[in-house]
Amino acid sequence: MTKTLTVSATKFINTKSGVLLTEPWGSTMYFKSPMENRVRFATDYFREVRVKGIQKFINYLTLDEPTVDLFITLGCNRRNKYISNNLSKRIRLTNWKEYKLTSEEIDFEKGFGKIALIKDVSVNDLMLYTTDVLLYKNERASNALLIIVTSKFLIHFGPSGDVINIISADPKNIDNIKMNYKGIFDTIFDAPLS
Repeated sequence: MTKTLTVSATKFINTKSGVLLTEPWGSTMYFKSPMENRVRFATDYFREVRVKGIQKFINYLTLDEPTVDLFITLGCNRRNKYISNNLSKRIRLTNWKEYKLTSEEIDFEKGFGKIALIKDVSVNDLMLYTTDVLLYKNERASNALLIIVTSKFLIHFGPSGDVINIISADPKNIDNIKMNYKGIFDTIFDAPLS
């Protein structure tokens, strides 16, 4: 039986991790989750450890899963044509579904109006794409909301590019991350390990 976090939301999408993806999309989901079900990292750490460190972190979170699901905001240009945040440079796009955004967190002035669900993305492709995002090699991708869903975690990359929020329905998964990345995860909004 899959355990889900109870969160009040106007719109939600069930994910394979058991964590509901809810509106408002983004960091609000993190703060509405109980403290034992969440952990946050500053992206400065990943800029220091560079490509090998990012690959090791993604490998740890995907635990040898061959594929993950992605949710990403789609930007639009001045003619209201949606652009793909250069996804196809790194990710083979085969399974795509779009949801219209109504969230207050998304800045419609900047041209965001939809979130796309891309199912069964290869973890190898994901590593290349997240490396581009974290090291600012892809400006459009770095400014988009990006959420990775594994069987255990919902991983949210903030559109401001400064944090990675990780939520899990099982507190043991979060404890394991905190033990493996002790001294690295952010404790400003959470209690540190005792």
